[in-house]
Amino acid sequence: MRNILWILAFAMILVGAKDADNIKKTVDAKSYLASIHSKQIEPKALYKFIDDDEEEIYIVDIREPDQIGHGEIYHENLIVITRGYLEFSIERRIPDKSAKVIIYCCTGSRSNLAVKTLKDMGYTDVISLKGGIVRWVQEGYPLDTVYGEVFLK
Repeated sequence: MRNILWILAFAMILVGAKDADNIKKTVDAKSYLASIHSKQIEPKALYKFIDDDEEEIYIVDIREPDQIGHGEIYHENLIVITRGYLEFSIERRIPDKSAKVIIYCCTGSRSNLAVKTLKDMGYTDVISLKGGIVRWVQEGYPLDTVYGEVFLK
């Protein structure tokens, strides 16, 4: 009987040690964001994609409604989904998980998170606009607004 108790105790120790190895380490937000290395596209390259119109792409604007009102990057396949609804809506809007998807937000942080999310969901060709729409505007590319196409530089 004593041998059985020792064997059970040893087995419990081994199982506990194995479970301890599986516990994930936590990180702060800044470290987590820095660890995400999504594929990025420069504004100039995105403008060329849009201007050439040779390859079918989807552009996804994940900004909030009050940010979208300032203007957006015009494209016939522009999809507007806030970051909070991306996971719930994207498969209906882009069912082809091999489609080229370019995501942008204001500065590129949320779009990097969105790229990671879509990759985790099985999308294979997802890219973030480097620097977001802020950099797009700084480099002199147009925004589509209620007043038409506007260049801010």
